[in-house]
This record gives sequence, C-alpha cells and structure tokens, in this order.
Amino acid sequence: MVLEHIGIAVSDIEASLTHFEALFGASPYKTEEVASEGVRTYFFDAGGTKIELLESLSEDSPVARFLEKRGPGLHHLAFRSEDVEGDFQRLKNAGYRVLGEGPKEGADGKHIFFVHPGDTQGVLTEFCMTVPR
Repeated sequence: MVLEHIGIAVSDIEASLTHFEALFGASPYKTEEVASEGVRTYFFDAGGTKIELLESLSEDSPVARFLEKRGPGLHHLAFRSEDVEGDFQRLKNAGYRVLGEGPKEGADGKHIFFVHPGDTQGVLTEFCMTVPR
C-alpha cells in the first residue's frame, strides 16, 4: 500500500494557500471542484507526496460538517489502490464500515471510497485508483 495523498480540511482557503505556498515555495499545481462532495481541492507536491487542501463549498458538505465538529486539520489519509472495487468489497466483507455503495468519482481523476474513522483508529481512510480518461 502506498500513501497517495494527505487531505487537510481548511476553514480559510486564502490564509491556507498563503501558508502552504510559503511552506512549499510553490503554488498548487492543480485546483478542482468536486460538486458531488461540495468541495474544492487544491493539490501541492510535497516532495513526491501530495497534500490536498479541502475547501467546503456548502454548509452541508462532508468537509463543512468535519470543520464544524473538529476544526481545520488532518481530514484523511489516502492510499493508492490497484483494484478499488476489489478493495471496497474486501473491506466491506471483513466488516469495515465503508462509506457509500461503492467507489465513486473523486478529485484528480480518481475513483475513491472511504472507510469510517471509527474503524481506523480515528483517521478517515481513503482508497483511490486513477481511472484512464
């Protein structure tokens, strides 16, 4: 299993962009809106590991609910999958609470699913696989 990216929920995108641009000495290499999740993502390359800033676009999005409950900070760890459908079924069959009915379209050209943080030591865990366009 390979770490694909680290997702960070932010409440003030302008301040967060200023901070991470100074930290990494670069602007985000990609920005994308994921309407189904009510989020805009900003990707930075941190020496081969991607950092994804998550900006909520609506008050009822999953990221907005996360921010309301926990405030800004680590939102999820994402791991690269070679078979996202197979991993979804494997974890579901093993008794993990997978979120949703199956993998769905996410940011960065990926199909994704999440495992409930209550089953992963409090860390929301994403599995993602690049889908050819």
